Amino acid sequence: MLSKRSHIIFLLGILLILAACAPIAAPLPDLSGSTPPPDVAFTTPDGETVQLSDYKGKVLFVNFWGTYCPPCLDEMPDLQAAYEKLAADDFVILGVNVEESPEKVTSWTQENGITFPIAISDDGTINPVLALHRMPTTWFIDADGILRGKIEGQMSAQLIERVARILLEEE
Repeated sequence: MLSKRSHIIFLLGILLILAACAPIAAPLPDLSGSTPPPDVAFTTPDGETVQLSDYKGKVLFVNFWGTYCPPCLDEMPDLQAAYEKLAADDFVILGVNVEESPEKVTSWTQENGITFPIAISDDGTINPVLALHRMPTTWFIDADGILRGKIEGQMSAQLIERVARILLEEE
């Protein structure tokens, strides 16, 4: 027969096992933003100009990244998977590479199977203009063109899809 102390230790052990097995959801970013982002223009590797307003009517994630940034590269397959899964639902990811040449960006995206739209700010002038302090940074823009929130740092696949679905359901 178990003593009272052994019984408590046994129950605590069960609780620890259950807690360790429970999925831990990453906290959602604050999505209460209510103003549009600055309508900056970016250049694609092919030399075309794109603006954030070009994507109005779609949920848009703007992911600022670089090949020099390990968390950026770790996040890319998850962004690509979300893009493939949700593109038919008016969801777009615009990857904005910061401070690298069009040739390097094109080579890296082709080698790694990235098919969502890519733009470049190869001189880094957008960093202070857009208050980019950390890579990766992702902006969440709703279908009405409102910057709802952002995350500085790498996102998990689950968080990417969760935020996208929240904004898509509001359409």
